[in-house]
Amino acid sequence: MAPRPPADAVVALRSLARRYRGLFAGLEADESPDDLAHRGGPDGRSALDHVVAATRTLVFLRRATEQALVDDDPVLHPAVLDAAQREWPDATGTVEDALGELEREAGAFADRIAHVPAADWSRPARVASHDQTTTPLATLWDAVDTAIAHLKQADATLQKVRRT
Repeated sequence: MAPRPPADAVVALRSLARRYRGLFAGLEADESPDDLAHRGGPDGRSALDHVVAATRTLVFLRRATEQALVDDDPVLHPAVLDAAQREWPDATGTVEDALGELEREAGAFADRIAHVPAADWSRPARVASHDQTTTPLATLWDAVDTAIAHLKQADATLQKVRRT
């Protein structure tokens, strides 16, 4: 499989806020986005939990990507390769606040990586507690893929809680 280019990740990052906002745009007049967003789905997580988890993952992996791009001999946190170690607290606050934060963080990530030289994307970065390395490109795509997975899970959760 051919590697996915960073330019595609920039486009995906810039579209995340619109895509997440779309989850809440089609609600009926009698459905409160904040009420629905806080209801737990079958997995115990709310749609808002997924929005916040996506945002926190973007922040975490943006910092790891940055470290891999600028440090001479980067050693990244173990959770960079082990998503099970990424634990985020339950969401609080409003849908609008969470979406605003997602938009800011995804935009900052896209801005940071938009003009990285091609050669820098393959820089090796060691990962603590792992006997392997990763690259800034792999870390970037993990961030995008995780945010999109949370988008799908938030959508599924909203679909489920709207039926109850």
